[in-house]
Amino acid sequence: MADKDGMNDGKDYGLGTSLKKSGGFYLKGIDHYDWGFKVRMSRIFNPESGRTVMLAFDHGYIMGSTRGLERLDLAVPPLVPHVDALMATRGALRSCIEPTHGKAVVLRSSAGSSVLDDDMSFENRGVDIDDAVRMSADCMAVTASLSISGPTSVFSSRGWPMVIFWYMEISR
Repeated sequence: MADKDGMNDGKDYGLGTSLKKSGGFYLKGIDHYDWGFKVRMSRIFNPESGRTVMLAFDHGYIMGSTRGLERLDLAVPPLVPHVDALMATRGALRSCIEPTHGKAVVLRSSAGSSVLDDDMSFENRGVDIDDAVRMSADCMAVTASLSISGPTSVFSSRGWPMVIFWYMEISR
């Protein structure tokens, strides 16, 4: 801290000490990513094991109500202490998860398709990055089809972590 009164020589820049470098980042292929990306991945993946236990309750957007999960407010909260990350839609998070949960959030960001339709390639962006920031999400989850039959939507993350679920539509 500056000392105006005593004008003490407080400049110790540690010139004789080499820069402490940490080893590589614990998740493969992420060493060169920005610090913020690594922070988000550290919330999702356990730094000690490099693994995660993710509770996904985002099925309602594509399947409708799932048996046993009709009341998310009753089914999900007891499981939260046992997981590293929560994958959900905005509405599911808001309706059944307390803001003080302390877990990583993977926000379902794509929408539009349904397993009730023959063609699931009509996936659109349902949540943008601004919404993900407002929800304090660590990552955005999208589904993309390898089918070319319908219009495709490009999901640009602008450097934001994304989990992409690919599925292949088999022609019959």
